[in-house]
Amino acid sequence: MYAEQLGSKDHVRIPCKACSGDRNKAGEPCVSVDRKGDWVIWFCHHCGDKGSSPLTAWQPKKTKRLSFAIDVNAGLKDESKEYLSIRGIAEETWNAASLFSTERDFRTGRQQAIGFPNILDGKVVGVKYRGLNKEFSQEAGSEQVLWGQQFAKPPYLVITEGEIDALSCIQAGVASAVSVPGGAPLRVSDGKIDPSEDRKFSFIWDAKVLLDQMEKVILAVDNDESGQALQEELARRIGKAKCWIAAYPSGCKDLNDVLVRHGADEVKKVIADATPYPINGLFEASNYFDVIDDKYLNGSGKGASTGFASVDQLYTIAAGQLSVVTGWPSSGKSNFVDQLCVNLAREKDWRFMMASFENPPEEHIIKLAEIFLCKPFYDGPTVRMTMDELKVAKDWVKDHFLFLDVAKGGTNLDSILQRAQAAVSRMGIRGMVIDPYNYIEVERTGTESVDISNMLTRVNAFAKANDVHVWFVAHPAKMQRDGPDLPVPDGMSISGSMAWWAKGDVGITVHRKDDEVMIKVWKCRWRWIGKLGYAMLNYDIPSGTYSMPPF
Repeated sequence: MYAEQLGSKDHVRIPCKACSGDRNKAGEPCVSVDRKGDWVIWFCHHCGDKGSSPLTAWQPKKTKRLSFAIDVNAGLKDESKEYLSIRGIAEETWNAASLFSTERDFRTGRQQAIGFPNILDGKVVGVKYRGLNKEFSQEAGSEQVLWGQQFAKPPYLVITEGEIDALSCIQAGVASAVSVPGGAPLRVSDGKIDPSEDRKFSFIWDAKVLLDQMEKVILAVDNDESGQALQEELARRIGKAKCWIAAYPSGCKDLNDVLVRHGADEVKKVIADATPYPINGLFEASNYFDVIDDKYLNGSGKGASTGFASVDQLYTIAAGQLSVVTGWPSSGKSNFVDQLCVNLAREKDWRFMMASFENPPEEHIIKLAEIFLCKPFYDGPTVRMTMDELKVAKDWVKDHFLFLDVAKGGTNLDSILQRAQAAVSRMGIRGMVIDPYNYIEVERTGTESVDISNMLTRVNAFAKANDVHVWFVAHPAKMQRDGPDLPVPDGMSISGSMAWWAKGDVGITVHRKDDEVMIKVWKCRWRWIGKLGYAMLNYDIPSGTYSMPPF
């Protein structure tokens, strides 16, 4: 939050971002900002606002910026001018964007195309070509960054689906407009982008400096299934609290439609009338009628599979939910959660942030590699993975997992959620594991139960705001034997019990005896996710993997 003000210094005093706007002495330097290793910490001596964040949470893109030898002064040919004029784009606007005409090979053959140069720091870093029959191509090696950043300036930014829509904003006098580099996602499932498209959204992470300057970001994408999926993913990565949604007049699917059919004033009105992205708020019942009708006609569906048919009867995994996982030490609960993550990464291409305090990242990577390959890493009675197999597994883990290294940062909830938010923006994570609870520094404001309740409220809110499924692992408070065996714990066995039971969407116990494991669901908030009950799995100790028992 304050890292950029430190520069090369170890300490500065600056105005508070939380309270200065409400005070007569708005410029008073009441916040102490200090560098502590790889972290920045701050404290306001007026309002008490405090926090911390990793200095290394975001780094500028370290790539050698290519500069294309494109003649941006070549201008447009008559056919291209006519094409743009029909779409309401005037000469001064296309000249400001340095558009030019060229001949280009497309799938259907060679034809005239309009070149849209992407200009950053005075250099052409990429060019997108639009054939007059609406085919597209790019200059090889073009940087995949927001187009039109030279037009962007605070306090707001409009993000569109295509360059013509951004030009429509500029034509209407709404100058701070950009477009995404690759258009809408090609694959959409359940109204959201398919996880396989996640890698295409790195441009949001690369635009962090620009986005941080904006008070609000207005999403003005196409009014179709792909456009709405694009809107959801942009909001998820930018942060829904900063995002606003543009709505178009009836019959219009994008901003260029609005410009052509209704004129520049209506484009301005669409942007001015943008509404906050819904997170938490008060809405009329009619706001949800379309969703209710869809559920009636098509059902709520199910969450993603755990990878085990017997467990799927009780528990499936949905975005935006919190699963509380408990079990006695050495019961295999951490391995079970890792197995779920590997199954989801393998089958659904999900990505995860792992805050595993009992596993150094290198050991955790080894465990994930073992689960991925179903082979042990270390030598022993079972054949271990080969070096070639290990290389494949390491590359696969790299593509799907980020790791919170406790040695490089704090274990308080603020720092965990800040880095998780960065992981959403950078990698598009869909799952996060916090394992276990007792390593987290909980702010003490009341009783233990109240403090745990507040912590779980924040974690649950993060999950829902970012469409991330969170697995929170917590040990039972006490080990009381029932004869020779330990009893099967549940949510009431965890310290601060009522909060764990109340705030989790799903509650799971992993209970192992020898190589047989019980997966017990003791809470399930939503019927479409699963139900109460238990299933049995087998556990292979050498590889740390679970499997269905033979029937």
